[in-house]
Amino acid sequence: MVANLSNFFKYYDEKNPNHVESIGILKSALPPELLTPTTEWVVTYRDGKTDGVAVDLHNFFKFFSERNVNHTKAVAQLQAAIPPDLLIDDGKDGAADAAWIEKYRVKPPARSTPAVTSAPFTNSVLAVPYFSQVDNYRDGERTCNSSSCAMCLEFLQPGTLIGETGDDSYVQKVFAIGDTIDHEVQTQVLQDYGVNSSFSYGLSFSDVDKSLAAGKPVVIGILHRGSDDEPTGGHMIVVIGKSGQDYVVNDPYGSFNDGYEGSPENGKGAVYTKSMLELRWAPAGNDGWGRIFS
Repeated sequence: MVANLSNFFKYYDEKNPNHVESIGILKSALPPELLTPTTEWVVTYRDGKTDGVAVDLHNFFKFFSERNVNHTKAVAQLQAAIPPDLLIDDGKDGAADAAWIEKYRVKPPARSTPAVTSAPFTNSVLAVPYFSQVDNYRDGERTCNSSSCAMCLEFLQPGTLIGETGDDSYVQKVFAIGDTIDHEVQTQVLQDYGVNSSFSYGLSFSDVDKSLAAGKPVVIGILHRGSDDEPTGGHMIVVIGKSGQDYVVNDPYGSFNDGYEGSPENGKGAVYTKSMLELRWAPAGNDGWGRIFS
């Protein structure tokens, strides 16, 4: 039986060591000409780009999206070009399955679940990690939504996004199926990671408080430019706690308090007054934009 390569891309799990090892086996077995930046399937996957970036086969599996027509077309091209012996699956008449396929299908070791030793609050502030949008691998000026959702993902599923620029992995998945400003795309990517959420245009401060009390941050959209009388702009941040009546946030672009003129790190744990948010987030009291996590 000939393997359907697209299924191996679709169900690839970077946290499964057998999957990771299997792709290494496949990479070693592929003809070198199939792993160059100008190879047909690579160019198609990259939306026609031939920028000379080295081909890391793991990343092609990791960021594959069946919703991206270029990705599905590229995998079909690779399927047609790959040596037949690398596609033997459930071989008959003594034919052995391809080694990388056998490894891919080995059941992964059980994952341990860390014990919960304490409540997630520290002085009424959730320990949500901080990601800056400014250092994102692309569109640093406009990926606030993605970096904010990435912070929440890493808080809810620790170890998913590694390092100070761990949100790059999340951002890549967003652009693989759509755009960073599309809230439905963010919902889908989070769901792909196993995190359920919903975006609303009618949130109140009570909704935010309830979520924080349940140990979950909230992504909200504020008008971060202009005067208080005529606020403008559009920017996504993460509410992670409270300080009295005011709110503690992780702002991926820096701090509203210094007009975004200081270091982006000033947005980590910044305190935004409720009076400011009343003007720039929910002026009617129940018309705030935001994402609630289930």
